[in-house]
Amino acid sequence: MIPQLKRYARALTRDVIAADDLVQDCLARALETIHLWELGTDLRAWLFTILYRGHISRIRRDARQRDHLELQESDSSLVISPNQTARLELRDLERGLAQPA
Repeated sequence: MIPQLKRYARALTRDVIAADDLVQDCLARALETIHLWELGTDLRAWLFTILYRGHISRIRRDARQRDHLELQESDSSLVISPNQTARLELRDLERGLAQPA
């Protein structure tokens, strides 16, 4: 069933490397949870379900990470950098003007 899983994963991801990773994760997950598979049920459907749900999980995780990165980038543009140099220059100017000529 691995070739069929790979074809389905490539159709979902449209990327050969991501598809191979998805199939590997699917098979690892299936081996971890093999005790949940009921004898006599369709193993193929069970594996394809694991693959599809893994793909959806990746999409959601990537979207959360992308949103988090965009939020971090936008936060840095909202911060106003301190302007101590301008304050010191203004202070020196005021002192200069306050001195008698």
